[in-house]
Amino acid sequence: MPPIKSYWVELLQAETLRLTGRYTTRIVKAGKGNPPLLLLHGTGGHVENYACNIAPLSNHFEVVAMDFLWHGRSQTTGFDPEIIPTLVDQVLDVIDTLGYSRIHLEGQSLGGWVAMQFALRYPERLDKLVLTTPMGYVPDAGTVPGYTPKDATALRESNLHTLREPSPENIRLRLERIVADTGLVRDEAIAVRHAFYNDPAVNAVQQQFMAQYPDGELVRRHVVTDAMAARICAETLVYWGEKNETPIEVGQHLAQVLHKGRFFCSPNTGHWAQFENFDIHNRQVSAFLLGISPDEDSLNAGMASEGAA
Repeated sequence: MPPIKSYWVELLQAETLRLTGRYTTRIVKAGKGNPPLLLLHGTGGHVENYACNIAPLSNHFEVVAMDFLWHGRSQTTGFDPEIIPTLVDQVLDVIDTLGYSRIHLEGQSLGGWVAMQFALRYPERLDKLVLTTPMGYVPDAGTVPGYTPKDATALRESNLHTLREPSPENIRLRLERIVADTGLVRDEAIAVRHAFYNDPAVNAVQQQFMAQYPDGELVRRHVVTDAMAARICAETLVYWGEKNETPIEVGQHLAQVLHKGRFFCSPNTGHWAQFENFDIHNRQVSAFLLGISPDEDSLNAGMASEGAA
């Protein structure tokens, strides 16, 4: 895997903005290309989760990464314990505020859950969809042999413990859980998350969030079943990590259920699959969205063609 540069270096060519629509949302924006690509991070995360993806993807697309409500530097007020509908509405607010008619959409973990619900509610606003190790999908019982959804109690308590005692050591342990190679969790990633988790407003609303997510009674109303996934019309890439805690077979089943689904599994990769082995992610996602082969020659040719146009 190529060495991970600092967030600051990776995001030099991007601009940071605060959008004010129905919500206040921090975004990082780079590149040109239509339709634009919107990136949605996972639970407790922020735009920096995509620091190794924004610049490479912006070679082909106008890329926008956003902080969800109650995360990062977006609005901390107005917490809704159902979580998912408000985040879907925030996505719509961002694309409306930016004046986009249609988008490509990638969501990782929580972001994948929101992306699936967005695809179901606003299919006319969506071109292609990437679901990277998504949460919120529950296959029908018995359809994935040997698979039983894991009880989320331990995960929820661990996340709450990190927020109650947001030390660098606890944040490191929190991030190490979501990668296969714990050596990839650099001091800068810990420092950024530490700054957010030690902001009193962010910490307070994150504790409210984690007390409900992912299996609170109100949140469970919005799980995506097989029948719902089959109604997603967009061409979709299900992007998995070989060492993701949720088995590969679940991702494969989701890809089969989707109307136009395909599956890719990144080797030696955990749950934070856009970050770990990011070079593979960037190549596979770019090729999927461009509709070309994921080899470098095809990607370079596609980029040159876009420039000529």
